[in-house]
Amino acid sequence: MRLTRVKFEGRVRSALVEDDQLRLLETENLVSALSLIASGHDLPVGSRIPRGSAELLAPIESESKFFGIGLNYYSHMAEANLPKPQRPIVFTKYPSVLIGPADDVLLPNTSDMVDWEAELGVVIGRRLREANVEQAAEAIGGFTVVNDVSARDYQLHESQWNPGKNVESSTPVGPWIVTADELGPNPDLALSTRVDGEVRQHGRTADQIFTPAQIVSYISEWITLEPGDIIATGTCAGVGHCMSPAVYLGAGQVLETTIERIGTLTNRCVSGRVIPIAPALT
Repeated sequence: MRLTRVKFEGRVRSALVEDDQLRLLETENLVSALSLIASGHDLPVGSRIPRGSAELLAPIESESKFFGIGLNYYSHMAEANLPKPQRPIVFTKYPSVLIGPADDVLLPNTSDMVDWEAELGVVIGRRLREANVEQAAEAIGGFTVVNDVSARDYQLHESQWNPGKNVESSTPVGPWIVTADELGPNPDLALSTRVDGEVRQHGRTADQIFTPAQIVSYISEWITLEPGDIIATGTCAGVGHCMSPAVYLGAGQVLETTIERIGTLTNRCVSGRVIPIAPALT
């Protein structure tokens, strides 16, 4: 089953993806749909519409949490010449950072070291806290595609990665969620990044140091995870920062991120646009 969020006739709706059509859902939002699936209930469905008649949005609600995991592939660990982490390296992304599967990636005016990271996104299907690995596996509701676009200069200013991982309107997510009943809790999937059609990354999720369930279990030790929360589980080798010489994204380039059996994100990189600050009220 493929679930997503769409904008149709001016409204944001949840929908099932059925080949070249969308089946609109009569649920409050995507979180409600994931909760119904986890509890074994049928989804209340509405009308069918052509897929091209609606805009695909990032499959995450504004109230949902988004986590990222650093240095979680053996191949990326090797290219970065860094030691194996003893536990998952966790950071967060804010809602204004996340964009849809076909939206523009905004390159900040203050950085010329913006890099790509193809990642498997784990979508939580049921509420959990202090879960063991087996319980965490059962709580995984599905998977999506993420490109954890990162400003390396800001990431490396200090030991805290958040500035480099939270460039506004930079992180595409989607194009939909494939439910876990189709892929299992720990799928071995090919993932890749192309820049202007040239392959920059190609790896498999089997190369992960920590499995999705191990990551979910670890995060649940210190915070409650809710349906709809997403965890981007790290990237494989091939990032631009580790090339010799290093290569980064530029305005006008097209970034394609693919994970087999899930889908592809296609995003054009554009120069950052600064939103004017409203004048103070007097």
